[in-house]
Amino acid sequence: MTRKTKVIAVATQKGGAGKSTISIHLAVQAMQSKKDAEVILLDLDPQGSVADWAKLRELEDPIVLQAMPGNLSAYLSQAQEDGADYVVIDTPPHAGGTIDAAIRAADLVVIPIRPGPFDIKAADGTVEILKQAERPGLFVLSQVPAVGPEADDTTSVLQDLYPDVPVAKAQLGQRKAFMQALISGQAITEFDRPGSKAVREIIMLFAEVRGRLKSCSS
Repeated sequence: MTRKTKVIAVATQKGGAGKSTISIHLAVQAMQSKKDAEVILLDLDPQGSVADWAKLRELEDPIVLQAMPGNLSAYLSQAQEDGADYVVIDTPPHAGGTIDAAIRAADLVVIPIRPGPFDIKAADGTVEILKQAERPGLFVLSQVPAVGPEADDTTSVLQDLYPDVPVAKAQLGQRKAFMQALISGQAITEFDRPGSKAVREIIMLFAEVRGRLKSCSS
């Protein structure tokens, strides 16, 4: 029996939340988590940030494809036929059919949130699509300041407003190292020293995402 390809959509209707950064790092960490893992990173964002990163990259994996939303089902069917382990979908930062299609196709929807009221408010539309599509979601706090109560406050508000969507324990800090890694065509786990705070954050995040995927499929 062919193993089902796990599909992760990274979606939010707020620009600047770290969506492409999270998409890239989940894809690379998925690739590194298992020997000979096949991971496809689909860039559905017309801005093409993920595709631009791939052009800087010297490695062939993960496979990065810039796709049109209307062809999403064909890409996913091909990934399943090819036996891909994971497909990570990066979506555009605005409402519309692209986000809707990606969410409906996903086994898990990762929703990046910067600490603060504007990103929390912008989550309304994404969560509404989750409910309509009956798909599981996971909030991920990104660009978290090194000091201050913002992360805890945001987590508390999210849990009150959206009790059906858990908030990941793993958080991504506001770190220059992420940008430095991306502009070199790498992920932080390839760029930074093993055991750094940024590397640990990504490893913890992927472990949590993988755990959610397993619980959703069981």
